Amino acid sequence: MKKREIYKQRMEILKQDIKNKYTNNKFLKKRLKEDGTIKIDVVLPDDFPIFDPLAPADYEIINEDIYNYIDKQIYFVPSEYDITINFIGKDLSNDEQQLIKKALQDHYNLQVYDKLDDIRRNRILGIFLLIFGSLALALYFFMTLSNNNLIILEIVSIVGTFSIWEAVNCWLIQGFERRQDLHNSLQMALVKVTFNDKEKG
Repeated sequence: MKKREIYKQRMEILKQDIKNKYTNNKFLKKRLKEDGTIKIDVVLPDDFPIFDPLAPADYEIINEDIYNYIDKQIYFVPSEYDITINFIGKDLSNDEQQLIKKALQDHYNLQVYDKLDDIRRNRILGIFLLIFGSLALALYFFMTLSNNNLIILEIVSIVGTFSIWEAVNCWLIQGFERRQDLHNSLQMALVKVTFNDKEKG
């Protein structure tokens, strides 16, 4: 059997497996609450350190494993759904619950500001590339009137075309991806935090 046929066969098997086991619908159906929000349960064993053991107590930094687990779970949740993070298992004091809520909110709010900053920088880069590319192409057309050096003309033309293409890439492709990342971050910044299905504070 040829390599191409093998790859095609494997891809068909993978697609079928994903269709049967890993669809978003199955994931969402298991976690969908009556109010239309998606609930992500986080089980905290009694011996599990909630806060980062390497950070001083007053830093209130949540254990990275918790963020990693939450991020893996929300990967399957479309950005239009509201999310509830429900901590279960460990008996937490009211102060600990409030610290967890604040740490989560601060963490995801910071991501929102990071994404907004990425969008702003990407927009500025796109504008710069468009202006630079337009000037390069304008220079190319003027040089064709008086310059017979084909190598320089070709270089100027390539630089101008490449710059404009990269500007379009910044706005259309990267811009779309960054806006999607922002929507996902906004989804988490507005997350509800509950403990054993009971909202605190």
